[in-house]
Amino acid sequence: MKMPRRINWRAVFLLAVAGAVIWTWMWLNPRHPERVDILSKALGEKRFLLVHLPSGYGPGVDSFPLLVLLDGGDQKQFSGDKTLYSRAKEILARLEAEGLPPLILVGIGNRDRERDMTPVRRPDIYAGGGGARAFMEFIETEIVPFVENRWRIGSKRILYGESYGGLFVLDALARGRQVFTDYIAVSPAVGVWPDGLNAAFHHRFSAPSPVRSLYIVYGEKDAPLVGGYTIPFFREIDGILPGEMRRRLDILPKEGHNPENSLERGLLFIFSEKQEP
Repeated sequence: MKMPRRINWRAVFLLAVAGAVIWTWMWLNPRHPERVDILSKALGEKRFLLVHLPSGYGPGVDSFPLLVLLDGGDQKQFSGDKTLYSRAKEILARLEAEGLPPLILVGIGNRDRERDMTPVRRPDIYAGGGGARAFMEFIETEIVPFVENRWRIGSKRILYGESYGGLFVLDALARGRQVFTDYIAVSPAVGVWPDGLNAAFHHRFSAPSPVRSLYIVYGEKDAPLVGGYTIPFFREIDGILPGEMRRRLDILPKEGHNPENSLERGLLFIFSEKQEP
């Protein structure tokens, strides 16, 4: 009769300890890029972040600007060759080599972008929608504090979004807690909620604001929800935004929806610290 093999509990224990050490190192080592899962109270579901640290990040006291990327879960939303998150990492590396300060990049993964990024239901345009306030709560009260507690984030915090994400950037500027200092809205679908967005801006900017800059960009051949509404919207808010808040609207000739170099343009505008027409 063959005797059952005895379990080497010492070996099992040592493997468990080694696994715990490795996991702890991965969690604490600030140079380790990683995917982070967050159980959100605001959304009632689990979401994930992708975090990319600059090459110069390490032990020390220096803090770094924060760039939060909507549609940043490395999924392909549109037909581009590279995902937005992957392109953003390449752009940041190139701009840093050209003299831009290094940034910490946090990409937010999607589950239902129409729900999360639109302020109202528009069944004539998309299915569902209207969950932007909960998504704002998630970003401003859960993601930003989480990132602040784990990495050395400076005072400059940038929010970036494209299409419905661009609409969300404008909505967050108007109705959010303004935990960001700079906002980049690319091809914002202003036509989803033009009157509500105008009213929200008038209400918000009846008082002083800590926001430093707003950059809006879209293509000359952009979608009707963008091109047909953004210029009147910008003209309206330009008269109510604080004089010290830098703002710029670029319409790129021959470009379409979500021009590929929008992130680079927005960052160069934000860090130029110059007020341009």
